[in-house]
Amino acid sequence: MDWSLALTIAAITCAITVFTMAREREKRRREQLLKENENMEEKKTQEAPPATKSLVLQVLKKMGCQTEITEEGRIKYDYQGITFLIEAADDCLFVNLIFPWCYSFSRFDIDEFARVRRVVNNINSHSNCTIFYTTNAETDEIAIHVRKHFIFVPQIQDLEGYLAATMGSFFNTVRELNLEIEKVRMKECET
Repeated sequence: MDWSLALTIAAITCAITVFTMAREREKRRREQLLKENENMEEKKTQEAPPATKSLVLQVLKKMGCQTEITEEGRIKYDYQGITFLIEAADDCLFVNLIFPWCYSFSRFDIDEFARVRRVVNNINSHSNCTIFYTTNAETDEIAIHVRKHFIFVPQIQDLEGYLAATMGSFFNTVRELNLEIEKVRMKECET
């Protein structure tokens, strides 16, 4: 009996030792994971937010564009003889590029408004840019603008080319707008 009691005590002692060692190992593993998570959180808080507005200004400078900041905080610049506006904030990865006043007409010209509305709706259904219009009460004109919302981050290869291609799509959209309005006008003359 003494032998079986000694064996039982030894087995219980071994089980307690193995259990204690496993608990200690799990405790060290959890501490290590907690430390790694704290380090990751620390790195995240140390990283600066993306400086999108600053990046836009740098790219425009590389492209040879003179920039100014408007009262509303937009970046205003000329590219190929056309004035563009960019809405950008340092805490956002996206920008709004606007080609303002690419077309205008009197708000009292109902026929022109009908033409433009039809063409704008058609182009907006398939274009990668958005055409929208606003009313200027001072001049009694309706102005047509083109806008695009897109990502602008330093990880994009050739940011100058990327921005130039985006502005090129604006020129294509405005060209299509003018052609389609003229086509509608010509159809009206035929009837």
